[in-house]
Amino acid sequence: MRKSNWLVTAIAAVAAGVLLWVWFALGFNHVDDPLDLIVAVAWWAVVAAVIGGIYWAESKRREKMRLAFVGEGVVYNPESGLVTPDRGENELSALERTLAGMTFPDEVAELDEKARPAFRWVVRSRKFDKGGDVWEGEVVPAHEPDAEPRPFASREDLAALLAA
Repeated sequence: MRKSNWLVTAIAAVAAGVLLWVWFALGFNHVDDPLDLIVAVAWWAVVAAVIGGIYWAESKRREKMRLAFVGEGVVYNPESGLVTPDRGENELSALERTLAGMTFPDEVAELDEKARPAFRWVVRSRKFDKGGDVWEGEVVPAHEPDAEPRPFASREDLAALLAA
């Protein structure tokens, strides 16, 4: 998660803990209704829901940033922009190298208006971890965005789909 997400999560959790501790330390649990404790527990549930929502939104944002357009000798990724394979490297290896080096910034790399390569495939990577050992997602032909996505569960599956 981004640093700001961790900061919001930490502040909310610490504030909820301090307020609950103060409630007990000042003895309000002896004089107030049990309704106050229920409100405190509900607040903890809200904090947990906010933390879960932040985590879910961040994972969706990262999934969108792992999107890639693959063409003949070129790969476009929203973080890295246009990436050309190194000497002796194919498009799949360039994509794997690009995904392995992602830092997930907030900015999206613009595609230059002058350079319009012909993309063949759109690769949506749901999971990419351990340098490509865990790689799951789906592939769609770039010229048919409404086509049925073809899932892959490994680098080898993706290589077979891109070779088709």
